[in-house]
Amino acid sequence: METKNKWLMAIAGMTLQLCIGSIYAYSVWIKPIQTLNGWDAHQLKTAFSLAICFLGLTAAFMGKFVQKIGPVKSGLLAALLFCTGLAGAGFANSIGSLPLFFLFYGVIAGIGLGFGYITPVSIVVKWFPDKPGLASGLVIMSFAAGSILAAQLISPLTIHFGVPVTFYLLAVAYAIFMVLASLYLAAPKQVSSVEDYHSGGANVPIKEIIGDVRYYALFLMLFLNTTCGIALIAVAAPMAKAVLHMSEVAAIAFVSMIGLFNGLGRLFWSSISDKIGRWNTFMTFYVVGAICFLVIAQTPGAMVFQIMVFLIISCYGGAFATMPAFIKDIYGADKVGPVFGYVLLAWSAAAFAGPWLISRTSNYQLIFYIFAGILAFTGVLLVLLKGKLRGNPSL
Repeated sequence: METKNKWLMAIAGMTLQLCIGSIYAYSVWIKPIQTLNGWDAHQLKTAFSLAICFLGLTAAFMGKFVQKIGPVKSGLLAALLFCTGLAGAGFANSIGSLPLFFLFYGVIAGIGLGFGYITPVSIVVKWFPDKPGLASGLVIMSFAAGSILAAQLISPLTIHFGVPVTFYLLAVAYAIFMVLASLYLAAPKQVSSVEDYHSGGANVPIKEIIGDVRYYALFLMLFLNTTCGIALIAVAAPMAKAVLHMSEVAAIAFVSMIGLFNGLGRLFWSSISDKIGRWNTFMTFYVVGAICFLVIAQTPGAMVFQIMVFLIISCYGGAFATMPAFIKDIYGADKVGPVFGYVLLAWSAAAFAGPWLISRTSNYQLIFYIFAGILAFTGVLLVLLKGKLRGNPSL
């Protein structure tokens, strides 16, 4: 007899994602850390890039390990690594060590992000066989929503307690919620073994995946779209001040709204893709994104600028939520887990490419034109690969 409630299971998965999703509020950390230690803003972006990089690497290469140890241990491991990384980041700031900050926030917390990202999605979906899209959408949306909460907490806490103590406080708070959520996680009894959690029991050799042109197409599609979106996320707060001359409070609100549209985009676009097809949805991302970047390159009024950014970010989030379904349509349900894991390597690469590109110049107008060109090129690429990616009518 089942003793656990599927909606409580969904809440547990959402809680894990909500905590680790605080990584998307990283731009709010930049000014207080700069004020404390005088580190360059471009250097500080490296910590964010490292965290996302190790998230993607962990998701790609630790899937089998997650299957082996089960959801509870995997969730607890995520809590241990992520919160140790935050606490270590606080210590690194207290002694003024930038390399140590990279190690704790970028590498250790990043690996914890990876475990925390893949564990709840693969479990919660199993509890909603009739509504897998809703289940995955709720969980993945929560990752983006975590930045909204974090953006509201970081600034006032650093003002009252300082940077190191704020890291310690968040580490303790997140640890409590992540541990409680992890202890509730379990697969429904109709799933026969932990090997079934992540990918339906499929064990796809990496050679089979990386030897397929369709994999590279999916990789490039996610990589180029993510590069443009994550660049905005990495510099959201300072960009708002530089381009729109926003106050500190307004910039934090801007970051929170970015988190909101990141989350809403994941629910909205994944739902739309069921109606118009995955190929058409991704094409919409690139067309909308290119147009929006061209608009903000003209430095319009604050309201138009923010709306365009929110649309770009909704497409950024939507790509992550729609990609698993795209993979399912192409490869079949039994290969979604392993293929998606390797496709997420695009996230790791984009975590460096996006912030690096946007830090090459202080001329935001130029970089916005470049991003518009990147997305336009990706749209052309998608048209050229149409035959490879639309073998299934549902695409």
